[in-house]
Amino acid sequence: MQGQTNIRIIELLRFLCLKTDENHPATVSDIIAYLKEKGIQAVRQTVYGDLNALTDAGLDIVVTKSTQNQYFIGNRTFEFPEVKMLVDAAASSKVISPRKTEELIQKLCRLTSTYQADQLCRLAALTSRVKPHNEKIYYIIDGIQTAILENRQLQFQYYEYTREKQKILKHDGYRYILDPYALEWKNDHYYLIGYSHKHQRIAHFRVDRIAGAKALETGFVPPEEFDVAAYTNKIVDMFATGRLVRLELQCENDLMRVIIDRYGEDVPTRIYDAEHFVAEIEADLSGSFFGWVF
Repeated sequence: MQGQTNIRIIELLRFLCLKTDENHPATVSDIIAYLKEKGIQAVRQTVYGDLNALTDAGLDIVVTKSTQNQYFIGNRTFEFPEVKMLVDAAASSKVISPRKTEELIQKLCRLTSTYQADQLCRLAALTSRVKPHNEKIYYIIDGIQTAILENRQLQFQYYEYTREKQKILKHDGYRYILDPYALEWKNDHYYLIGYSHKHQRIAHFRVDRIAGAKALETGFVPPEEFDVAAYTNKIVDMFATGRLVRLELQCENDLMRVIIDRYGEDVPTRIYDAEHFVAEIEADLSGSFFGWVF
């Protein structure tokens, strides 16, 4: 008997999570019909008792009073707009392959009702998205995260494309050694940031272009003063020359939003004249930086 009760409550919970939301409430009759389809017999008083038990356990079950009370799940772990943002992020990501994106979106949709899941799947069109074909990206990211957490050096190769769109390893398959500091999401790409022993400075690499990543036994001590956000803010579109300089930009007043979008609200500025202000920044003088300025 106890086993049947447990199964009934579990099925009731599954029904509420998958088949109800604020636009699709269910009556007790709907619940009894669903349970009957699952081979579970229940009467109204039993369902009322199970609903009260779930409410006492902390589940937010909203009741709309009427001749036939209607029930639906209220607050969820993730609300529909939050799941929508996560689905959009996965769909637009240039890091995740089409197949992995589909799998991830399907998992995210399980956080909502089936009705909302259908909406999310229709909105997350992937046919025209720019997506990589590197199916190993999940495992590469996992290995990098492990190396970062354990303060272990990372060895990897890096590839680029020929004019025939063929992948080739840079520098004849040279194996980079990096002290990995952080993974950073920038411009819809994941970047690995750390101290490059080849370049003898802090550098960054596109994760989706990394091959053969391997955590080494050799460790390193990460610098306490390293600020990931400060590093990426100095580099436009993550193209770097290694020449960081402090400079001033004289801007028209309506460009303040552009400066704040790029460098944050704490960027030092001062009034120049009635139509202009000056922003004091530190930047990497790459072609991308000058392109951004112009």
